[in-house]
Amino acid sequence: QMQAALLSTRNRACSLAKAIDFVPQNQVRSRLISPERCRFLSSSNSDIPTEADVVVIGGGSIGASTLYHLQQRGLKAVLLEKDKLTSGTTWHSAGMLWRLRPSDTDIELHGYTRDMCKRLEEQTGETSWHENGGLFIAGNKERFAEYQRLREMGKYYGIDSEVLSPEEVKEVHPLLRVDDIYGGMYSPTDGTIDPTGIVMAYTKAAKKLGGVVREGVSVASIDYDEYTTVGGMQAKRVNGVRTECGAEIKCNYVVNAAGVWGNYITEMVGEKIPLRAIKHAFVVTETLEGMHSMLPNVRDHDLSIYLKTQGGAMAIGGYEQNPEFWNAVALDFSFGLFELDWDTFAQNFNGHIQRCPILESSGITSTVCGPESFTPDHKPLVGPQPGVRGFFQACGFNSMGMMLGGGIGREIATWICDDSPSLDLFSFDVSRFHKDTIHDARQVRDRTHESYAKTYSIVFPHDEPLAGRDVRTSGLHPLAGCMYQSRHGFERPGWFVTGEDCESKVHIPPYDYYGAYADGGWRIEEDHEDVPSNISNPYLDLLEQELTFGMVGSFETVAEECHAARNGVVIFDQSYFGKFYLKGSDADRFAQFVCGADLHDKELGSVTYTTLCNKRGGVEADLTIAKLPDGTGYYFAAGGQTLTKDFNWIKSAIEKNSDRFGDVFLQDASDDVDMISVQGPHSRELLQSLVSSGHSLSNEDFQFSTCQNIEVCNIPLLCMRLTFVGELGFEFHVSKNASRELYEAIKKAGKIYEATNSVQVRDAGYRAIDSLSAEMNYRHWHADVSNRDTPIEAGIGFTVLKKLKQDNSDGNFDFIGREALEEQMKIGIQRKLVCLTIDEKDEDGNPVLLNGFETIWRDNECLGLVRSSAFGHTIGKTIAYGYVDLSKSNTGAPKITNKWLGSGAWQIGDRDKKYDAIFHKGAPYLKQKGE
Repeated sequence: QMQAALLSTRNRACSLAKAIDFVPQNQVRSRLISPERCRFLSSSNSDIPTEADVVVIGGGSIGASTLYHLQQRGLKAVLLEKDKLTSGTTWHSAGMLWRLRPSDTDIELHGYTRDMCKRLEEQTGETSWHENGGLFIAGNKERFAEYQRLREMGKYYGIDSEVLSPEEVKEVHPLLRVDDIYGGMYSPTDGTIDPTGIVMAYTKAAKKLGGVVREGVSVASIDYDEYTTVGGMQAKRVNGVRTECGAEIKCNYVVNAAGVWGNYITEMVGEKIPLRAIKHAFVVTETLEGMHSMLPNVRDHDLSIYLKTQGGAMAIGGYEQNPEFWNAVALDFSFGLFELDWDTFAQNFNGHIQRCPILESSGITSTVCGPESFTPDHKPLVGPQPGVRGFFQACGFNSMGMMLGGGIGREIATWICDDSPSLDLFSFDVSRFHKDTIHDARQVRDRTHESYAKTYSIVFPHDEPLAGRDVRTSGLHPLAGCMYQSRHGFERPGWFVTGEDCESKVHIPPYDYYGAYADGGWRIEEDHEDVPSNISNPYLDLLEQELTFGMVGSFETVAEECHAARNGVVIFDQSYFGKFYLKGSDADRFAQFVCGADLHDKELGSVTYTTLCNKRGGVEADLTIAKLPDGTGYYFAAGGQTLTKDFNWIKSAIEKNSDRFGDVFLQDASDDVDMISVQGPHSRELLQSLVSSGHSLSNEDFQFSTCQNIEVCNIPLLCMRLTFVGELGFEFHVSKNASRELYEAIKKAGKIYEATNSVQVRDAGYRAIDSLSAEMNYRHWHADVSNRDTPIEAGIGFTVLKKLKQDNSDGNFDFIGREALEEQMKIGIQRKLVCLTIDEKDEDGNPVLLNGFETIWRDNECLGLVRSSAFGHTIGKTIAYGYVDLSKSNTGAPKITNKWLGSGAWQIGDRDKKYDAIFHKGAPYLKQKGE
């Protein structure tokens, strides 16, 4: 009966579209906006301002929110919409908002959006928020554990929630079937946003603040200057927008909030973004007996479906495995709908009936199948476009624009005004994608499919993508038995499988779309062949052993790698690191300005760990900077995940301060230089015999935190004596063309050394680095420290204190963020990163492992969340790092001090259990060693 109802609604869908002036895709005609229509909608060309601080392109929820928040910050902003407000994808949004999310950033953004809906209703009279609650359904124990983790996070943010038994789920939503579920979670303060209402509210409030909205105005082009800096770098800078009406608006900033059409706007400045359009659908049922407006919205993640409360009916949708891409995105598509592909939708519909049986005998009143923008990791594209000053992205929201709209609008405005957002938005930052991945159309498409198909999958901490692999590799790739991780498009070693057939066990076959297009390859693109499922996928077989919140399959292997690092020698391929050269006659002065560390009078060959701060004092990057031994300049080594971001932060600082530091040139050598790190107490003895240039690696001749140009096995390279694992070690920065030869020579010598000295010499990966560095109290950017955390709060104040103690009257010790950090030093810190360890066993006798975002308690007060964690294989304990916030405490302490930290009783909360924890002022490993 339901299938018949679905089929019978095709004509009704077209009638509905005609009635409200929507155009189904199969009836789309050319709707290019003529100058006449533009003048009709916009009054006249003279009605469009000739100048503005910011031009926002796109009149959906993101663009409208951005306009409001820009005006709130005192800027003069203009919003241009090619048709009518909401006409792109906003108008057909489901609008559900869920407060409990897998990350702190998402929770804070969603919470702000919810608050804005309420606040704007008071300011404008426009109603947009309906608080009917949210209900998550768990089909298995692991999913239930994920919900328990979300509930634990909610304790810190004061978000009410309950984990429910199947019977309790039935009480909350009587229409659901519950005999096949494990449990659920109910969040009563979730709700639904009305798309039109919120956009009207934002624009009305923005206009009161002087904001300008112009509908029916298409952007024809974006003006930008292309120039060469004094130091010889190529640069671009936005200076205006031209419309199809012939109007010109001079501006310093442009925000691309064009959603599905974001690619077209980005191409106007000569760049690309990783965004694909996919047809996304839901259908609205007839009135259902027992249904009412205060029943909660429902997500059954395991069935990949949602049930949205729609008065006395339901809007039902989800994420199918075989979505249809919209490859030829029409520029003139507004208020448009596609004809629903019933075969595709039926995949989800079976799940709808399973969860809500009444749907099987119900009819359909309307269907909505419209375009949505999706990205390769299911996160939005936000922030400054690399390579184009003044051009900001705010698109690619993966059907989450309603939930994120308020928060993102605020953050874009903050980013423009302060050069950095107030939250850690790196997971949204467009610079999280490397240019090679963006320009690889197949990689973008395949990763986007995978992220779409896994939208409702459990977010496990050690999951890896199957699509879009091997885009960027080192000269050592592939290493025998290496289980690779994909980061920033780069294949970096995770851990190493040993034994027979180790190479075949880690082989990654071509992406098969999880078999979703074995029949129906046309959904990928017209005339695309069907894609059969892989007969076997050994990489996936191993990966599935990692998909848990408990003991992972690689636990013992990683332990062995850590043991070798502490007692023998390990070889890390860390080639995915960013490597930048800084040169020019002003390089010394600029390096001193951009770095928090004092580089004044540093000797040639010195290597310094430093932070790069924003003007609020937050840490935009932490990296090493070497003063090259030959005196030709500086060499940055930055984390590989943030390569693009770090490079563009430094490059932007050069451009913004060109009047002070003209002759500076920054070169990205990341793809040309590999990095082999040899670590462990026996590393010097092993490597010394391979040095062919006569250099000594002794303490006296090669001190810690220095570098030298040497030859190893007659291969010239830059050698640094550094460690990120807390052991004696050396980094070889070598040409990619010679790295394989160097690696094989080290391995050959290692076999001999191993046999002679009875110590392990082996390869190791980043899982081992995570454990070893956590034992040493070392920092990982975006995990332990970010743009919202200062060096002092993060426990790495030594990177800036030397400068802060210097008299800066002559400007020699100036650096970005100095004033903010001086003020923080005066008043004391209110937030602080703490290191805690727990030594507990689970019900199976295994160590209790943490995965991040557990709660941190001091004297029974919830003061923070775990930001990163690892099991310390050397110390045999779980290690956690997280920030505690004094404002959450009732102790009355004016600031955080070491005495205050050391005097409290600490616990870590995980899934409604609390574990006693030990606070560590320093590195847990050094304390165990008695150092």
